[in-house]
Amino acid sequence: MPGVLDSHIHMYPPEVFADPVAWGTARGETWWTSCVAPAEGTSLQGWADVPKLLADMDRAGIEKCVMLGWYWEHQETCDIQAGWFVDWIRQHPDRLIGFAPVQPADGQKAFDGLQRALDAGLSGIGEMLPQAQGFSFEDDNWARVVEIAMERDVPINIHVTSPLSASYVSTHETPLDGYLRLVTRFPEAKFILAHFGGGIPFYELKPRVRELFRNCYYDTAASPLIYDQRIFRTVIDTIGPDRVLFGTDYPLLCYPRDTLEPDFDRQRADAVRMLTPAEQEKVMGGNLRKLLRLDARP
Repeated sequence: MPGVLDSHIHMYPPEVFADPVAWGTARGETWWTSCVAPAEGTSLQGWADVPKLLADMDRAGIEKCVMLGWYWEHQETCDIQAGWFVDWIRQHPDRLIGFAPVQPADGQKAFDGLQRALDAGLSGIGEMLPQAQGFSFEDDNWARVVEIAMERDVPINIHVTSPLSASYVSTHETPLDGYLRLVTRFPEAKFILAHFGGGIPFYELKPRVRELFRNCYYDTAASPLIYDQRIFRTVIDTIGPDRVLFGTDYPLLCYPRDTLEPDFDRQRADAVRMLTPAEQEKVMGGNLRKLLRLDARP
């Protein structure tokens, strides 16, 4: 099997995770701060600098990772994170890929920042969450972001939450009808619907829905926190293996009862255990390699 690719991780420099509450509060990022350092309960957020990330990748046999942006509330924070990603990719071009964060509600400032990030070498857009960022799929500003993605031929990653989810991963559900309108309005856009699409793959048993979502991929990030392990087998038996992307949500602590250190090992092992060899080639890297056209890059 070719090298494993992780389609969904999040990374921050040490100055952020040294005091995430102070950093997030100073930038008005209340949603991010509440997620990584909740006022009540235990945080499931792990932290890793780039050397630890690369060491963990090596140990688990991960060839490349996609660093996703957060769904920031301010475009200025998006620009800061895009700068981190560009620097890290320049240092480790054979190991790291980055998607550009963007805050559509900030209008032209957001569009300009997004274009700069893509010009600098980032390979997609997201992770997005309309409910946290204060926009809707019907907004003109969001439409412009999708248009930029189509012009650049890059995918958009969107955080999707199951309506039945009440976990740490997100407390904002995403109504299915919003996604139906999204893919109907932009049938040629490429979307990655994170966290197994919040259950959307099961609606693809309806032929009309499957046709509408034909350009949508589903990543597996944080699945141990949300689903029974059988989710891999069930989704692939429902839609096939060609649009499923392995992702971990590293350094999130997805097995908090067993470990307080982030790693890739167990999620990779659990995924491989549920897949045939042919499915492994696609889900564990081949689908993402094709979507991002990695084999065509220098």
